[in-house]
Amino acid sequence: MFKFVAMKKNKRQYILAIFTFLALIILLAVEVNMLLKAALIEEKNFNRDVYKALQESRETIEKRASVCSDMQNYLCGKPCHERVIKEKIAEIDSILHYHLDKYNIDLEYTFAISDSISGVEKSKFFKTKCYLKSINGLLEKDGIHLKLRFPGRNQFILSQIKGTFLLAFTAVLFVMVSFIITFSMYRKERTMAQHTSDFINNMVHEFQTPLSNIHLATNLIKKRKTNDEKINEYLNIISSENHKLEKHVEEILKVSSPEGNQVELKQVDLHDVIQSTALEFQPRINEAGGKFKFNLDARSHFLKADPNHLKLIFSNLIDNAIKYADSKPVVVFSSMNKASTIEISVKDNGIGIDKNHLNLIFEKYYRVPTGDVHNVKGFGLGLTFVKKMVEKYGGRIMAASSKGSGTIFTISLPLTHETHKNTAGRR
Repeated sequence: MFKFVAMKKNKRQYILAIFTFLALIILLAVEVNMLLKAALIEEKNFNRDVYKALQESRETIEKRASVCSDMQNYLCGKPCHERVIKEKIAEIDSILHYHLDKYNIDLEYTFAISDSISGVEKSKFFKTKCYLKSINGLLEKDGIHLKLRFPGRNQFILSQIKGTFLLAFTAVLFVMVSFIITFSMYRKERTMAQHTSDFINNMVHEFQTPLSNIHLATNLIKKRKTNDEKINEYLNIISSENHKLEKHVEEILKVSSPEGNQVELKQVDLHDVIQSTALEFQPRINEAGGKFKFNLDARSHFLKADPNHLKLIFSNLIDNAIKYADSKPVVVFSSMNKASTIEISVKDNGIGIDKNHLNLIFEKYYRVPTGDVHNVKGFGLGLTFVKKMVEKYGGRIMAASSKGSGTIFTISLPLTHETHKNTAGRR
């Protein structure tokens, strides 16, 4: 069942990753399209300014041709002295330069006076366009045109949007590369986590068989009654340490157990669970000279849950309270209702937790140091499991503590309207 759920989850993640990558490609395509449109707008503006400059140049040339026969003859293509040709070319060039400069067009250009319009290209982006202006009506001869070309036109238009284009393209490209790198790292981390989980599960299951054998062998030896105190003492030590190892194995299995496991939820009396769990720890707390106290004042204390999960939650908290007590342990259970929730607090009189470590106690494998590193008990998995289970039921857990003043764990679990109503009736 879990494998099927995990496969579905993995498939969803891959589909999400693919769609995210496609969305980035679409974003890049939209960005490029917008920049091309911006370039076309720049081209349109450039063409408009060029035609305005040509119109004004035509008017200036008209004035010169009306008073200068050499200009008239040159424009009509009549034979002229070489010196006159050079002068008129320079004069037309000066007129064009003046009017182009007026519209901030500072580009190199070439011009020609021709009675043919062959070779004139249509207005297409990324092609060197020839701008044409008819000067019919100014001369004795019709069909004369002023041709103007800008070899660096495309570079000029692109330079107007180059900064924006490069910035946008770099930003989108950076996001795409970051996504690919992040996804690759995620896959590696996920594979590593899966391998680690598999290793832990295999290791734990390998431990279970020898531990069971040790437990069985110890019980068989105990059944052979002996008066040798040393042997009995050794058997008790073996049994006690074996029990500790079994508890550690159980904790590791609880934390590494798949979240997809299906459990049957029942209507559970939370007060009964707390009291029955505490009863199991009664011999241990009696041996330590401590006691349990109960202030269970919540009127609504039934909820749908797996009783084993709830039992394990309180078992871990009680175990920590006894384990980290430097005097006779006193564990106080309190409960109360807040709106549609039940709030349970578990208070102990242990060594407490320093504020620097308080935010880390629910992290997997984290253990609060107690001075001597060998004196730190457990694997640091108990509170991780507690938090995981509480959140599984839509609740939250908080811890309040300071060094030397004990710790209070407060668990808040939601009660549905129906549950609240039914439990109120039972009271």
